Amino acid sequence: QPQRAVTPGQALVLYEDRYCLGGATIDRSR
Repeated sequence: QPQRAVTPGQALVLYEDRYCLGGATIDRSR
C-alpha cells in the first residue's frame, strides 16, 4: 500500500511474490 510518511533512513524493498527484486535506503523526501 502507498505510504505517506516516508522519512530519510527508511528502507525501500521491492518484492514479487517471494523474490526480492531490489532495495535502497531513502536519502530524502520531497
